[in-house]
Amino acid sequence: MKQLYNPFELYSERQLLIFGLVMTLIGSFLGYSFNGRFDGIIDFHLLESVTFFEVVLDNFFNTVLLTTLLFMTGKLINSKTRFVDVLNASLIARIPFYILPFFNFNNVMYDVSNRTYDIMVAGSFNAISTPDIILLMLFSFVAIFTLIWFSVLLWNGFKVATNAKGIKNIILFIFTILVVEIVSKYIITTFN
Repeated sequence: MKQLYNPFELYSERQLLIFGLVMTLIGSFLGYSFNGRFDGIIDFHLLESVTFFEVVLDNFFNTVLLTTLLFMTGKLINSKTRFVDVLNASLIARIPFYILPFFNFNNVMYDVSNRTYDIMVAGSFNAISTPDIILLMLFSFVAIFTLIWFSVLLWNGFKVATNAKGIKNIILFIFTILVVEIVSKYIITTFN
């Protein structure tokens, strides 16, 4: 069970780095295959089509920004914080998001989202079909679960990398994540 929420205490930095990089490539391929973009560190959006380059660039920006800003925060907490440990935390923590593209097999989730949006704009909430509601609810629950899992993994990795303790460090961590989300959204929409 500890492997799922705190692998940072179980595996070497090299193992974590290799696994994180491989999973990032697999996640990028899944995003491309199922038309999903990771256009922010805690964002996943479905489109009619995407290019592999777009998805790889999304993951690149997300990883670089998350690692860089968390590393700077880590240095404030502990001057001995190592870049590779924060990079590993960033790579591993993003893995849960790579589950989400599977929901868009044959663009099903994209179509459901568009239908639901059109119905809501028209104000006919009772016209949403039961299968669409079930799929939207299932996707929502999984998305919330992946966000929680991401947060737990990232905090555990950051805590191991920086030896962070106490409420002050938790607040610094949360503030950094919010800043990274805003910056990543801006950079990804501007350059990609």
